[in-house]
Amino acid sequence: MTWRVVVQGQTYETNLEELKQWVREGRILPNDQVFQPGVGWCTAGQLRELQEWFPPGVLMMASAPPETPLPPGMSPYSPTMPAPYVSPYTLPPTPYAPVYGQVGMYLSSNISLPGVPAGLGQRLLAAIVDLFLTFLCALPGLILIFSASPSAGRGADSGGQAILGYLLMYSGVIGYAILCALMTSNTGGSPGKKMLGLVVLGEDGQYISFGKAILREFLKSFFSNLCFLLNMWLLFDPRRQQLYDKILSINVYKAS
Repeated sequence: MTWRVVVQGQTYETNLEELKQWVREGRILPNDQVFQPGVGWCTAGQLRELQEWFPPGVLMMASAPPETPLPPGMSPYSPTMPAPYVSPYTLPPTPYAPVYGQVGMYLSSNISLPGVPAGLGQRLLAAIVDLFLTFLCALPGLILIFSASPSAGRGADSGGQAILGYLLMYSGVIGYAILCALMTSNTGGSPGKKMLGLVVLGEDGQYISFGKAILREFLKSFFSNLCFLLNMWLLFDPRRQQLYDKILSINVYKAS
């Protein structure tokens, strides 16, 4: 699984063993942001996997900056002597080069670190917004369907009008689902999630592919129609994942 670390505004991808090595070498500080697959963003000092690799006292002193400026080349974690925990960072150039793709751009402009799974209230409001927009897309078809009903007093052409209404309704619903999948793969969320400041990410911290986003929309609709109570899955999941998100190894995070 791919881990990510943000150092001086640049995003690097690596693995856990390499992260431990970087901590031992002083290239990662406790306050640097780290993405743990399946969990989300947190500071390096908060990860139990890394805490034992920091020098004694570093974690405690990282939260309390020195009261007086230090001479050049002196570490804030050891005011009386130089230490490896000094700037600038010297991360390996290759293959741990900065990630200039989606995640790098996203971290620098949209996401608020550390990232945490989205709250239930935000997700509910985002779902309501998307549901309302889906209804608006299906509204022209619904109008035709109801106007073709026997109570509307239509003649023999009511059957063809009803068929056209159903085609428009389902086209609107499917069209909005495709739009949500496209936006999720390109910008990290559907219109509802964008309005509520949420983002959909894979375990590697990147936006999911369009194919996976389409599959996510399909599974979401399938589970909702199979049993509405399946939408309550995230209430009992420790990572606040919906069942379809757990199947696809993705989750919804706060973006701001």
